[in-house]
Amino acid sequence: MTPGESHEGGLSVREQIARYQKAFIAVVSMIVIAALVGGYILAHENLKLPGWVPVLGRNYFVLKGEFQTAQAVTPGQGQTVTIAGAKIGEIASVDLRQGVAIVTMHLTPKYSEGRIFNDATILLRPKTQLKDMTVELNPGEARTGALHSGATIPLSQTAPDVNFDEFLAGLDGDTRAYLQELLAGAGEGLHGNSRNLAAVLKRFDPTARDAQLITRQLQLRHANIARSIHNFRALMEGLGAKDQQLADLIQSSNAVFATFAQESQSVRRTVQLLPGALRKTEQGLGKLGTAFGLVGPTLTELHPFASSIAPLDEAVRPSFKVTTPILKNEIRPFAREILPTIDALEPSTKDLAASFPQLASSFSVLNELFNELAYNPGKTQAGFGFFAAWAAHNLNGVLSSADAHGTLTRTLAYLNCEVLPLLAPTAKINQTVNIIVGLINPPTKGECQAAGILKGVTAAAARAPHAQAPAGGPFSGFDQHSFGAGGH
Repeated sequence: MTPGESHEGGLSVREQIARYQKAFIAVVSMIVIAALVGGYILAHENLKLPGWVPVLGRNYFVLKGEFQTAQAVTPGQGQTVTIAGAKIGEIASVDLRQGVAIVTMHLTPKYSEGRIFNDATILLRPKTQLKDMTVELNPGEARTGALHSGATIPLSQTAPDVNFDEFLAGLDGDTRAYLQELLAGAGEGLHGNSRNLAAVLKRFDPTARDAQLITRQLQLRHANIARSIHNFRALMEGLGAKDQQLADLIQSSNAVFATFAQESQSVRRTVQLLPGALRKTEQGLGKLGTAFGLVGPTLTELHPFASSIAPLDEAVRPSFKVTTPILKNEIRPFAREILPTIDALEPSTKDLAASFPQLASSFSVLNELFNELAYNPGKTQAGFGFFAAWAAHNLNGVLSSADAHGTLTRTLAYLNCEVLPLLAPTAKINQTVNIIVGLINPPTKGECQAAGILKGVTAAAARAPHAQAPAGGPFSGFDQHSFGAGGH
């Protein structure tokens, strides 16, 4: 019979729940609230449940430590495990094993896993005067390797809390008596002088700060000295193991330096030539830089040409296909048949080759001559070609008249006022020159002055053309301006 079935003469369970619905809901709600409140209280009472318990369960990194004494260590009271003052876990239990106290600590995995190493140290220290203990953990250095969960730190790396009575118990009777008298006298002397003591301690603050800096530098110097000694030791051990190689190195160096000494003159000469070589190199690099500056634009300009090479290759490929049989079947047999003829011409070509340098020089001279004749300076200046045509025209005009004695040459002579006086002595000696000068009939000095050709002549003197002719004849005192006369 199921719970939902009714008994004889009574109601089923479902009917009873529906009948007392409000009371049932109230009871269930009270049970849920009680469970939640109980869980909250237990969670804040440091209830430690394993990780497999849902919601309330937690996983921990388990670390154990061996101590000479675990005095005042009480598990379950919230005694903490700290690193540099930060809480990373709590003390879980304390056990005794072969006269050594084993303290088990539950640490938060994110702060401890992979961060605690084999050289870690643990100190038990009171947090209050009531011996509320705490565990101070120094995680150690990573080079020693990380600890796994459940590892135990040995007794040599832990230190328990030391009570003052234990400290006094280590002293003899006289020392304890003197210490008590010292403390009593210090109490009487410091009674009412707390401000003075505070002032004295404040005056020691700069000294303590400087002493701390000095101590840090000494520690650094100590570490550096220790490292230097270690490195020097390693170096000496390495050299000691390589004594034969070191001796060979010294002998080889001796031979090298001896060779350098023998070649000192050459080295000195090389060093003397080095500045000039560097200057030449610098000049070459400068020119190379200029060349590189020109290569870039040149390559840019050549890019269209390079781009057109592929179409050109495609265009000439049919031509190559056509010419290849011609070269292979016609030109190659012809070249083979003409080889004996070429061998017979070899002596003649050698004699002709000997005369080629002179022919090349002759043609070079003729080439330069023709270049000079064909050169045209520009639009404003005429070249030899223009003047050659003009000279042919003038020659035709000069030789256009003739008589029974032959061709008559017409001449146009240009003379200036400085050249005409030079002809006077010649005219006195040579009768032909005297006749020519008489036919030319050059102007007198007065005529030049009247025309304003001579410099420094006044207007009055210029108006008397023939009055001031010198006794030397009509050819003296002319200016640099030219006069022309024509005749047969």
